[in-house]
Amino acid sequence: MNKYLKSYQVVISAVGPLFVGNGREIGKKEYVFINRSQIGVTDIQNLYQMLQKREKEAEFEDYMLNRGNFGLTDWLKRQNIRTEDIKFKYKLDCGDALLERGNNRELHVLEFIKDAYGLPYIPGSSLKGMFRTILLGADLIKNPLKYQDQKKTMQQTVFTDDYTRVNRKYYLDKEIKSVERTAYRTLHRPKTEEGNALNDTMQGFIISDSEPLSVNDLVLCQKIDRHPDGQERKFPILRECIKPNTEIKFTMTIDTSICKLNAKLLMEAVKLFADSYNQSFIAAFSGMDVLKQNEVLCGGGCGFVSKTIVYPLYGKLTGIEFTQRVFDKTKVPRIHKHNMDKMFGVSPHIIKCTQYNGQILQMGVCRIRRISAI
Repeated sequence: MNKYLKSYQVVISAVGPLFVGNGREIGKKEYVFINRSQIGVTDIQNLYQMLQKREKEAEFEDYMLNRGNFGLTDWLKRQNIRTEDIKFKYKLDCGDALLERGNNRELHVLEFIKDAYGLPYIPGSSLKGMFRTILLGADLIKNPLKYQDQKKTMQQTVFTDDYTRVNRKYYLDKEIKSVERTAYRTLHRPKTEEGNALNDTMQGFIISDSEPLSVNDLVLCQKIDRHPDGQERKFPILRECIKPNTEIKFTMTIDTSICKLNAKLLMEAVKLFADSYNQSFIAAFSGMDVLKQNEVLCGGGCGFVSKTIVYPLYGKLTGIEFTQRVFDKTKVPRIHKHNMDKMFGVSPHIIKCTQYNGQILQMGVCRIRRISAI
């Protein structure tokens, strides 16, 4: 291996349930309630073959073509087919979630990303995106003067009283790209313009997909929004999540000729970002554990603050007002009541949680166990 390439094995463990979706919802005609604490995801082809043998394929085709607006569990009961006769792709425990719901038919089940063999894994893009945000946030905290022009420009954009409707997806996109150019696009390669992606130092920060996990590492968790005073709102949305205490392994390779990172600097950035997150956000929520110095937030359902650099850039007080104004200008529905964020002393005034083994846990918290040179 080239001497300028440094490779590490990274081991993290899930503290709270971890979700990385594939964009697909498992429909109510694809899973069966085995009992009140477990569902089975069917192998449709295998199920169809079994129904053919029982001469029920016509009824099944009619049901699947939207002529039955009820779940597969009910349809099988009507056909006098036992759960024990079905071969499932995999089964999922979901006791904490289902015991909270009286009407199972309303549940939406969001699928975890899986590889070609049906095994869950964490994409390297998700892991690198997490570290990229952490590293940028840490640099904003350590070197505020380097970003003072972008900071001023963003404030002027957000705090003007122009309430023209803006596209939420692209709002502040230009300003954020300017921050990232200052942080990362510093290679100054010949025959390239300033800000060109070819000058991005993060090209030298390479994160692999995680090693495959097992479907036995998955659990269904319910979406819960928690307020600062501890009040909760539960949604009929279940996510396939990696269970707490599951170890996740992946490889980190650093091209030291263009990226001046190492394990020590990475962990310093993790600590700075966690401190900022604790002080500016999580401290406002009663009964929630703060992030430890070696903990990060990964995957979907973690919330706005974990994916953005507002608080590292502006600090808590200005960050609250800044975030509230962003929500206002991007026309976030009034039902979310972001006009009350200042009163709560945090914006957004919701933390994304779920329930697991009777505990309320924040989504996506992971602990970096070790970073070992290979």
